[in-house]
Amino acid sequence: MIDFEKRRSTASQRVAHRAQAARQEDSLTMEFEEIALQHSNGDRAVNGPAGRRVNDIAGWALLVFLALAPIPLASARPVFWLAWSVLLFVTLACYMVAMQIAEPGRKVAVLQVWPLLVAAALLPVAGLVQYFVAMSGARTEFAGHVVPLGSIAPESTLIAVIRLLGVLALFILAYEVSTRAQRVSRMAWGLFTIILAHGIWAIIALIFLDDFVIWGEKFAYEGVATGTFVNRNSFATFMGMGLVAGVCLIMERAHRPHVRHPSGSTWLSEANIELAALWGAVAIMALALVLTQSRMGVFAGFVAAWCGYVVMSLKYHASISRVLLRGAALPLAGGVVFLTSFQSGVLERGVLVTTASDVRTDLYVQVLAMIREAPLWGTGLDSFASAYELVHRPPVSSALIWDLAHSTYLTWWQEAGLILGSLPIIILCAAAVSLVRTIRRRRTNYVAPAIGLGAIVLVALHSLVDFSMEIQANAMVFTVILGMALGRLRRKEDRS
Repeated sequence: MIDFEKRRSTASQRVAHRAQAARQEDSLTMEFEEIALQHSNGDRAVNGPAGRRVNDIAGWALLVFLALAPIPLASARPVFWLAWSVLLFVTLACYMVAMQIAEPGRKVAVLQVWPLLVAAALLPVAGLVQYFVAMSGARTEFAGHVVPLGSIAPESTLIAVIRLLGVLALFILAYEVSTRAQRVSRMAWGLFTIILAHGIWAIIALIFLDDFVIWGEKFAYEGVATGTFVNRNSFATFMGMGLVAGVCLIMERAHRPHVRHPSGSTWLSEANIELAALWGAVAIMALALVLTQSRMGVFAGFVAAWCGYVVMSLKYHASISRVLLRGAALPLAGGVVFLTSFQSGVLERGVLVTTASDVRTDLYVQVLAMIREAPLWGTGLDSFASAYELVHRPPVSSALIWDLAHSTYLTWWQEAGLILGSLPIIILCAAAVSLVRTIRRRRTNYVAPAIGLGAIVLVALHSLVDFSMEIQANAMVFTVILGMALGRLRRKEDRS
């Protein structure tokens, strides 16, 4: 006789055992234990929560700096240069002291890229030499005039040295805190949000507030978007860096792992709505970029964003032909924004590019003559305005004050000489090579290097005919992007 009650009991016991085993397996896979690694002396944790808190606080401080730097005329005045430099020196000193207290055994991470640090430090050191030689009373001849040897404008050169050291301190801070993927991602999204907020303000101020500026009457570039900047080209570079960051971050967000629903994905799923909102934010940023009416700024911004899109797409194992085909959508979207903003005057200014290039060419010819006058040592950092007064002549208009060379490359060569003036180019080329290697090597967490590579493309293109990177706010944003991109993530058990 078959005992059905016993069989039912045995079957229910088996189901209960299976459910209990499943719960135990889930608990094993979902519960994590955080272990603080101890130093060999056993006195204090080397990579514990204290070090992470210090880095987190420093990361938030960097975002606050980047949000505030563009507000006072893009910090493009000597008083702001000095103020930011002092603040960055103090912040770096406080960070180093706090980190040594929190993690006495922690090594200085930025020493991993010491060749780049040495190359970058050579410029302010050379500026100091130029300053002291000029203050010694030594004289030389430049363009038929007797001028101080070393630097034609010693006081300006000294301020430039302080500014460069401040930027170097900012890079060290950004590199030091870029040791955890989660923190780097948070900082990248924060940077994107900051630039987006400035872009929204620029559109509102131009369209809805009758070209309003916060510092009073707008005295230049009326009728175009400048935000809190003075120069539209500099603001275009600022927006372009945000555009690159947005494209790369959204590409990463679109390919992150997600839970599949039994009913399948729909157009109105939460993920798709989120991505649509993010692409809408990028479109707003692109609109602000076009409304600057900066010809090279718009071109360089869209090229850099396209490069970021291609790099991120190739990392997702897509074929080159498919990536290029899909990548055509980004220039197409940019063209739509461009045409819908026809009233902004970008197209009209594009038609007049030949006339503008003639004016720039005349200026560049005279700057090249200045470089030939002092090819090895230059005329001193930040001395272009003083030096150009000695050679300024027609056909370059005398109705304007030409205090900038409108080409960062020519500026460096004219002020620091052909050897030292080429150091920024060499540093950025070395950084680009390093970022390409990092992107190829990493299987995850390559969005920051992709943003850095796109930012380098943007800066390299726009600096050919403008001085955007000589503006403090842009220099600070670009420096933080490089610090995050070049930062080396620690191993999982050694992150802080």
